[in-house]
Amino acid sequence: MHIKTGYTLFVSPLAALGILLSLTACNQNASTPVAEKPAAQPAPVLPAGPGAAPAMGGSPSEAAGVAWTIPSGWEVEAARQMRVATYRIRAIAGDPEDAECAVYFFGTGQGGTVEANLDRWAKQFASPDGQSAPQAKTGSKEIAGMKVSTLTVSGTYLGGGPMMGGQEVKKPNFRMLGAIVDAPQGLVFFKLTGPLNTVASAENDFNSLLGSLHRQ
Repeated sequence: MHIKTGYTLFVSPLAALGILLSLTACNQNASTPVAEKPAAQPAPVLPAGPGAAPAMGGSPSEAAGVAWTIPSGWEVEAARQMRVATYRIRAIAGDPEDAECAVYFFGTGQGGTVEANLDRWAKQFASPDGQSAPQAKTGSKEIAGMKVSTLTVSGTYLGGGPMMGGQEVKKPNFRMLGAIVDAPQGLVFFKLTGPLNTVASAENDFNSLLGSLHRQ
């Protein structure tokens, strides 16, 4: 006796076509490489327009071939236009606001003369009666072979003026400690301004900063 153990599978022509297309697509997917997404490119850096102030970068404790030590307790603030660094000194009890020490370097041969800047800084203050300029004390010394010109002035602070983006503010009982360093690559300007007592309490730190100046 002969017994059939298999069955005949019937596939319609339409189904067979579908299977054939599916197998073809799988083979193509397996052999065709997937294009990689191109890596994101950094945005181009555009040159500053005419008259635009440069954004200062780098270390907040060096400029023009000279470096210094930031006093303990002085807080380094975010970068600003035209400044190498800005340090904040917290107000002592009774003073209305913090003091700040701004550091500037405008480039070799830039920024004006030492005398013109000291005179301009002094004129940012008025006497308590507002009728005359207060007496400013100037001096000079040598640190690490570099000339350092200094200024101390107190009175009613009138603001940094248009050159520094400031306006006349008339803040009484303010004080400024200024220093201009004749560094290897040009003049570096240090300007500590704030309420009288806070600046007076920071004077030793300011002098320590100047004393730490050294050529790079």
